[in-house]
Amino acid sequence: MSYNSFLNKPENALRRAEELLSISQPSAALALLHEILSSRRHKTWSPTYEKIIILYLDLCLQLGRSREAKDGLHQYRNLSQSQAPGSLEAVIRHLIEASEKKCREAKDAADKGELPKPEEKGDGEEATGDDDDADFFEGSHLLLSTMSTDPEKAQRDTAVLLPALKFLWEVYRAV
Repeated sequence: MSYNSFLNKPENALRRAEELLSISQPSAALALLHEILSSRRHKTWSPTYEKIIILYLDLCLQLGRSREAKDGLHQYRNLSQSQAPGSLEAVIRHLIEASEKKCREAKDAADKGELPKPEEKGDGEEATGDDDDADFFEGSHLLLSTMSTDPEKAQRDTAVLLPALKFLWEVYRAV
């Protein structure tokens, strides 16, 4: 099947994205779902699109790609705003709750002294996908190191808590 054949039906794209996830290719699944959400072929909302956007946002959260989450949310808003505003509300609530949960888990992991799990980097990109992360972490690391008496805790906070907190902040800004 060609790549464009997945764009004919959203159900096919969702199934293919789940297959890609099962073989550990979240970046490819994210790209496929983004293509479906931004496709101009389908202007009519269906319940499949709600499943697509929830999987898409979960992948963005897992990979730490806040800009892509925001873009996907805007695409979904354009698709569902007039036909299914309740679905849009459910998707926004899901994104906020999932982001807050990830932030709580990161805080617990930082408090316990756990180091982050290495994330897969696909297509030559950083795991976060954001260009300004290096500057953000460098500045925040400098501030944390001047305020903290325990440099190891500051390093754990920088490695574990700040990416989740930054994603949560971007979610709050987007909604």
